[in-house]
Amino acid sequence: MTSNGFDTSELANYMADLANTSKSVAKKSKKFLKKEATKLSKEQKKEIKSLGIGEQGFIEKEILASGKAGKVYKYNGDLTCRAFNSHPLAHLLDLGYIHKGGKNHDGAETFVPGYHFIEKTEEAFKSGYYQEIEKLIEDIISDID
Repeated sequence: MTSNGFDTSELANYMADLANTSKSVAKKSKKFLKKEATKLSKEQKKEIKSLGIGEQGFIEKEILASGKAGKVYKYNGDLTCRAFNSHPLAHLLDLGYIHKGGKNHDGAETFVPGYHFIEKTEEAFKSGYYQEIEKLIEDIISDID
């Protein structure tokens, strides 16, 4: 007890607990984002296989091997992580492209529509992602108590 009648030791302990909790939340959130980006990348690979993209052989293997989860980074003050495909043709297969015919590519131009596998995977992934966020929040709250 101090001379003025207030005991601040409990307050100091509480402040130390809050500091430890903030550090653990930062670690858990980074780990969570990386894990979810990896899940999304795997879902994209499943979608590529189910749509039969690049069934010519080596192209399918290359596209599947190029799906990755990026690093966790800060963007506008928020933590974020990407799931992307680094294959040079992935964006063309996803969004579509203009095929120029003829021997010298001066023939008729036709648009080859894309498969939109990234958008389809994103929509399917959202509901499960929100449930995983709720579990993370519950886990963080249980650590505080």
